[in-house]
Amino acid sequence: MRLLSSLFHSKRVSVNEGAAIDRRAFFSRFAVASAASAALFSRTNDASAIDELPEGVTPSNPRELLYPTPENHSVVFSPESGKFAASYPILQNVSYDSASIVWSLNTPSTGWVEWGPTPKLGKIARNSEFGLNPYEEDFLSARILGLQPNTIYYYRTATCAFSYRSAYDKTCEPAQYSDVYSFKTAGPNVEKVSFAVMNDTHNQIDTIRTLFDRFDDINPDFLVWNGDLCHRYPSSYIVKTTIANPCDRPYAAERPLILSKGNHDRWGPFAHKFTQIFTPWIQRNPRFRSLGYNVALRYGPLAIIVLDTADTKADDAPACQGLYSSTPYREQQANWLREALQQPEIANAPYLIAFCHIPLFEHTPKEDATPPAQMNWIPYHEAGRYFGPLFDEYGVQLLIAAHRHKFAYSEASPHRPWAQLLGGGPLMENATCIYAEANSNELVVNCEKLSDRSILGSWSFKPRF
Repeated sequence: MRLLSSLFHSKRVSVNEGAAIDRRAFFSRFAVASAASAALFSRTNDASAIDELPEGVTPSNPRELLYPTPENHSVVFSPESGKFAASYPILQNVSYDSASIVWSLNTPSTGWVEWGPTPKLGKIARNSEFGLNPYEEDFLSARILGLQPNTIYYYRTATCAFSYRSAYDKTCEPAQYSDVYSFKTAGPNVEKVSFAVMNDTHNQIDTIRTLFDRFDDINPDFLVWNGDLCHRYPSSYIVKTTIANPCDRPYAAERPLILSKGNHDRWGPFAHKFTQIFTPWIQRNPRFRSLGYNVALRYGPLAIIVLDTADTKADDAPACQGLYSSTPYREQQANWLREALQQPEIANAPYLIAFCHIPLFEHTPKEDATPPAQMNWIPYHEAGRYFGPLFDEYGVQLLIAAHRHKFAYSEASPHRPWAQLLGGGPLMENATCIYAEANSNELVVNCEKLSDRSILGSWSFKPRF
């Protein structure tokens, strides 16, 4: 089913790429760094190439051999292109009154976002802190504040390569500008909304590219990346090549991208710097300021909730080595969830669905399933205990989850009044594309096999009231 987009108006305006620069001087400053990066991050399919494992050490999990780190084959943003930016802008955190833009870098830079209610722009957003404008090596971002619900805005990014030689010897190159893009803020005052979901991509570029091709056909109003974007996060390189610029296209420059973190999205050193690529959401209640990846938003007739199910292992498991605090994190999210579900724009929405990476119950019962037995909660995961009863109480209709790398769907039942849909896996033979559209009459959700677009299932939900 082809979905018609109406919520987020999209229009690109071509502009001058920016002032001319001395390219020979530019290349002389980072050619050595580019060569070193190419040598360091060139990957093969052998075991020693996975996440910089020491020579002779093989992964404990054979599946890691299926998910090698992708090489950067960017043509548009290769270091040789002379561009300071290494990706198109990524639009995220689009709420009723704010939005964030993130883009990756080829070289250390400063930058900002120019924005406004028309393509003439006229305003500037810049992440300045403590009297300093941003200076970053991998990613730049800026948050636009003071927006109005259901309103179209325009923006472009500005990037200036910056050389820091000493306190009194530094150079800022003239800005290079992106095209002008547009987006529409969230809010209740639209008649219909559409969205699409991808999950468990595990840095599989062919799968990601095929999903983006499908999204261009479907043209959803927003996109949810439902966890395990990469297999691990050894460095910023994997983020640049898998998330920021996997295939040289502006896949989220005008289509807002919403993250639902997976368990693999907390594996590796760069997982602790995740806010560089996905800026946290602003929470209404300061008590929940640390829950930057929880989302409660209204898009026309549809309300969505996004939760972070954290890791599958207990915090004191030997593999965690004291780095995780998932249990108190999920407990705090449960408190946030109750408050979010009570917000008038969420409580009064005709449709209410939730997203999280790890499912809240097993589709195939296990012998050691913990109570309540009829729910078949995942034994090693607390999320079902914390979130499931609140779904029951506040009328969630559908949970879209992932993690198992296999499509599955469970209808609502008397003891569980919400359905659960699981997306497929990272390889083309089991990857899926989920897409949906909601209007005043019904919410229709479809799941198709990505390889041949055959429909695995289609489900209709009526308004809650």
